[in-house]
Amino acid sequence: MKPRQHLQRTLVRQQDQSDCGVACLASLLRYYGSEARLERLRELSGTNRQGTSMLGLYQTANALGFEAEGMQADSVENLITDVSAPVILHITLIDETTGQQLEHYVVCYGWDAAEGQFLIGDPARGVVTYTRQKLADVWKSRILLTLAPTERLSLQADQKRLKRQWLLGLLRSDVPLLAMATGLGVLTAGLGLSTAIFSQKLLDEILPKHDTKRLLLGMGLLAVLLLARAGSVFLRGFLLNRQSRDFNNRLVQQFFDTLLYLPKSFFDNRRTGELIARLNDTARIQRSISYLTGAVVINLLLLLVCAGYIFTYSVPLGWATLLCMPLYGGLIWRYDRIINQAQQAVMVASAHNESHYVDTLQGIDVIKVNNQQPFFSGLTARVYANYQQKLYDLGLIGLRVNLVAEVLGAILLSGLLAGAAWLVLGNTLKIGEMMAVLTLIGNVFPAVGALALTNLQVQEAGVAFDRMYDYVRCELEQQPTETPQTSSPIDSLQVKNLCFGFPGCPLLLDSLSFHLTKGELITIVGENGRGKSTLLQILQRFYQPESGSVWANGQAWTSWSVADWRSQLGVVPQSIKVFNGTVLENIGLQDTHERPEAVVQFCEAWGFAPFFEALPQSYLTLIGENGVQLSGGQQQLLALARALYRQPSLLLLDEPTASLDSETSTFVLKTLESCRQKMGILVITHKADLADLSDRTYQLIEGQLQEFQGVSSLTVF
Repeated sequence: MKPRQHLQRTLVRQQDQSDCGVACLASLLRYYGSEARLERLRELSGTNRQGTSMLGLYQTANALGFEAEGMQADSVENLITDVSAPVILHITLIDETTGQQLEHYVVCYGWDAAEGQFLIGDPARGVVTYTRQKLADVWKSRILLTLAPTERLSLQADQKRLKRQWLLGLLRSDVPLLAMATGLGVLTAGLGLSTAIFSQKLLDEILPKHDTKRLLLGMGLLAVLLLARAGSVFLRGFLLNRQSRDFNNRLVQQFFDTLLYLPKSFFDNRRTGELIARLNDTARIQRSISYLTGAVVINLLLLLVCAGYIFTYSVPLGWATLLCMPLYGGLIWRYDRIINQAQQAVMVASAHNESHYVDTLQGIDVIKVNNQQPFFSGLTARVYANYQQKLYDLGLIGLRVNLVAEVLGAILLSGLLAGAAWLVLGNTLKIGEMMAVLTLIGNVFPAVGALALTNLQVQEAGVAFDRMYDYVRCELEQQPTETPQTSSPIDSLQVKNLCFGFPGCPLLLDSLSFHLTKGELITIVGENGRGKSTLLQILQRFYQPESGSVWANGQAWTSWSVADWRSQLGVVPQSIKVFNGTVLENIGLQDTHERPEAVVQFCEAWGFAPFFEALPQSYLTLIGENGVQLSGGQQQLLALARALYRQPSLLLLDEPTASLDSETSTFVLKTLESCRQKMGILVITHKADLADLSDRTYQLIEGQLQEFQGVSSLTVF
C-alpha cells in the first residue's frame, strides 16, 4: 500500500451525490498514474441522478484499461487476507440531512496493521479510517470490485497542460487590459512608499533644520503623489471592471454554447440546478482573476519594494524581515488541503441546493394535490441548512487562517520594532529611519498576510475551474459552426439488427430490424418501458446503437452530418417542451422573427388555424412557462404543427393523440393521412385507430419487432 499522502493526493472528491462511484474510479486511475474526466466516466458508466450501478463501474473499468472483476466477500476479514490492492466497496449510509438510507461507493486501500484499521477513500469525506466493526456495519452487501491495471491503462499527464491552454485562450483577449492594470498596480505600489520616505526626510532633515521651504515643497509633492496614486487606483479599477464584464460574457457564452452542442445523454444524467450552479461558477473564476492581477500583484510588488527599501536603511532588519516570510509559506501549506476540501464541499452543496429548488418548484402541482407542503418545506430547509453549514465551515477555516496570520504578524512586528529601537539606542539607526522602517514593515506584513490568504481565493477558483472544465472538454456531438446544408430528403429508412442498452444496464433493444419508405405510415406498439421511445431517440441520433446499422436512401446514416440528418426529421415526443413565449414563436421558432407570415400561412394551409385562432390572443397568446396556459391536447397540436412546419421527410410521432378528444384526434388522423405521401411516418401508439391507419404494425417484444399484417390479431397496449 502506498503512503497516505499519496492516497490523499490522488483521491477525487465527488461533485454531486450521484458521483461517488465514478469518483472512486477516478481516484484509482490517479492512484495508478492515469486520469480521466468525471464527465467521461459518467458517460461510460451510465451514471444518472440515482448514481452508478456496479455493472456500469465494471464495464467502464475494463474499457479504460483495468482488469476488473466483481466479487462478493463472506466478511470484512476477506479484505485483510485475500485483497492486496485497492478495491471499490458498495456500502450503505444514512443521509444526515434527510435521514434516508443511501447507497454509496468507497475505495478500500487495505488494512493498516500499525493502526489496526482499514484505510478508506470516501469521495464525500476524504481519506478516513474504519474499524472492523464500523466497516462491517456499513458494508452490508459484501459486494466489491477489484481492479488490476494493465498495459492498456494510458497515462494522461497532459491534462494540466490542456487546462492551462484553455484558460489562457480565454484570457488572450484580455492581455492588454490586464497588462495595463498590472502596470497601474506597480505605479500604485511605488507611490504608496511616498509617505514612508517623506516621513524619514521630515524627521531627520527638514524638522531639525526648520527648513520651511523644503517642508512646503515636500508637502506639496507628497500631495501630488497621493493624488496620482488615487487616480491610478481609480483607473486600474475601471480597467479591471471592464475586463470582468468582457471575460464573463466570453466565458458564459462559450460554456453555454458547449452545453447546447453536448449529446443528449449528457443532460439525462445532469440536474438543471447543477448546470445553473456551474454557470454561476464563472463569477468565482473571474473574481480570482481580478484578485490575482490586482491585489496579489500590488501586494507582491509592495512586499518586494518595501523589503528592498528596508535594506537601504538597515541590513539586519532587512534580513530579519525576509526570514519571517517563510513562516507565512508554512501557513499556506498547512491549510492547503483543508481549504480545497471545504471548497469542494461548498460547491457540491450549492449544486444540490440549486437542483432541489428547481425540482421542487417544477413539481408544485404534485406537492399541492398531495398536501405535502410541510414535508417539502422541511426538506428544503434541511438541504439549505446543509449548504449554509458548508459555507459556515469554510468561513471558520478562513477566520482560523486569518487569526493565525494576524497573530504571527503581531509577534513578528513586535520583534522587529524591538530590534529597530535597539538599533536606535545603539546609534546605528536614526529616529526618522526607524519610523520609515516601521512604516515599511507595516506595509510588508499585511501584504504577506494577504498573500497567504490568497490561497482561499485560488482554491475556490481552482475548484470552480475544474468543475467547469469537466463540461467544456466533453466531446461535442457536432461543432457549433456546423449548420444544416441542403440535403436530399430521406425517401427510405432501413434499420438492421440494431442493439442498444444504456450503460450499466442489459440490452433494451436486441437485433431490432424494420424498414420505412416515403408514403408509408407504420406503427409500433408494445408494453411500457420496452424501448419504443428510446428507439425514436436513437433515430434522432440522441443515442448511438451498440451494434447494427441504419441506412437512409441506401447509404449509412453516418454519411450524413448530425445537423443534416435532423433537418430532415419532424418529431412529436411523448413529453412536449413548450417554451415561454407566444404560440407563433413555439411553432416557427427562429422563423417567427424572420418571416412570421409564413408560419400563419402554414397553419391556415394545414388546418391548424381554427384551433390556434380560438385562443384569447390567437397566435400571439402567451403560453407561459412549460405551457401552463395550454391544455395537454393543445400542446400536442402545437408540437405537431411545429414538426410539420419543418417540412420533414421523416415524421416521428410518440403517442400523438394521447391527450386529444375524439374531434381533435380525427383531425390529426386526417392530417397524417394527407401528408403521408410527402414523407415516411413512424408512430408509437397505444390506440387502435392509429394502428388501423398504418401500412404495417410492429409489436416490440423482448427488444425485437414482430410484424403483423393486420391489427385484428394484435393487442394494442
